Amino acid sequence: MHTEYIKLIISSIIIIKILYYYEIRRINFIYIIFITNNGDNMKELIKSVKFNIYLLIAYLTVMLLISPLIPGVVWFNLGDFTLTTVNYYHVLMIPLAFLLMFMVSVIMDLGEKLKRIFIYSNIPLLIVNILGLILYYPSSTQVADYVLQGLRDVWMILLAIILLIFIIIYPIKNAEKFKKIWGAYFLLLFTIASATIAGFMGMIYEYGNLYGFSSIPFFNSMVNSWGGLQTFLGNLLTSHSHEMLPAVMGGIVALFALYIKYENLDNLKRNFVNVSFLISLIGTVSMTVLYIISSFGTYSIPTIFTSGPSGMNGLALDDSQTGLIGIGAMLALIGIWYIIIKDNKKRLYNLLEISTWIFAVFVLIGFGYGIEFNESFFGFGNNGTAPSGGPGYLFDQAYMNAHLVYAFFLMPFLAGIILAISFLIENENKMSKWNAYIYFAGLIFGADGALMYVLTLQPYVEEFGMILIILALIFSVIMFTLKFFKNDS
Repeated sequence: MHTEYIKLIISSIIIIKILYYYEIRRINFIYIIFITNNGDNMKELIKSVKFNIYLLIAYLTVMLLISPLIPGVVWFNLGDFTLTTVNYYHVLMIPLAFLLMFMVSVIMDLGEKLKRIFIYSNIPLLIVNILGLILYYPSSTQVADYVLQGLRDVWMILLAIILLIFIIIYPIKNAEKFKKIWGAYFLLLFTIASATIAGFMGMIYEYGNLYGFSSIPFFNSMVNSWGGLQTFLGNLLTSHSHEMLPAVMGGIVALFALYIKYENLDNLKRNFVNVSFLISLIGTVSMTVLYIISSFGTYSIPTIFTSGPSGMNGLALDDSQTGLIGIGAMLALIGIWYIIIKDNKKRLYNLLEISTWIFAVFVLIGFGYGIEFNESFFGFGNNGTAPSGGPGYLFDQAYMNAHLVYAFFLMPFLAGIILAISFLIENENKMSKWNAYIYFAGLIFGADGALMYVLTLQPYVEEFGMILIILALIFSVIMFTLKFFKNDS
């Protein structure tokens, strides 16, 4: 990956040179210095909704860009992410979750008070996030790191609960609109609730992993009745990771529909979208229930449609329910499409947004289901003979890594950022269109690369897709830096 990083730097320099020739030379840098030193102007800028969204996009872009330089962060490696990579993954995805919650408050117009809560939380949370990353490495600062990460996580949970309260009372103030958008409303409400539960599971896991539960006798007794500490923590970690991303992607789909105002569709198309969201809602609720009862209890999630030695081939029941979320989203596209094709101002970015869903479903269901029904060959990633392993275990490990990077990381990461970019763009111009084309290229190479990775055990094509996505993100940040700091007068 470090060789690819050198290529990324060279490509970035070329793009910046091109931008400098066409646009950056027009910035009055004296004006930038003035605006950042003028107290009133800076105060107004920091309180701006769009500037805070831009700030989050810039943060996410920079942190992804420098990730290959962070010690221990390796995106492409057969099998699961390393512990250090998982830590850095959260350094990126928690601010993404904050961005999405902020966007919900803005797109649903939940009131100035809620917007101000997110605006005033933005910079402090980013600072805590960065400090947590810095303190993660020295052994002498681990306690401080735990405190900061705990503060950040509690802060995020509280924000999610506040957001849920505002969403719950939304129909009271917007009864007529609610009748038209009930599908997206309920999907958004329950996906945020599900993601909040998954986040709470993650916090319990971290506490138990660090300290155990002996200091909480009644809970410790329950944990022991569920199979002991390690069994409970393993189940909790699985539920946290498997529940969070489907919930986030389902929420993004609902939020995008609200953003493009699908309530303006005619009755037939709008009702079709609402029913499609109902399918995703069923998947969300059933997925959430499965992960709760398999974490806080002795329930073991079964495999359905089994075949092969000891029934090792088949679809895990929870995967069938997370698949429903994706199927509902794909069906909703049939109605949403009519709005997208008529929008001449942001058509490319709206197409880019739905492409992230399509490619995520392609990798998760298209590849994943096929592997699950052939575990007698893939062996659950274990070297051995069926039912404990299989001859194709390395290909299973390749899929594990490929889908973690592409479907569980890059697609929700991009889906959130592209939605934010579409919100910031007033009209697509030549620069923003070229930016969108680079994103599209990254999506295509990434999906094709995930397939090539599984077939050949070589991640290079998927790495190239990731590089193109990073380049597009850099392009976007430069584009919005021009927007906020160019002195048009």
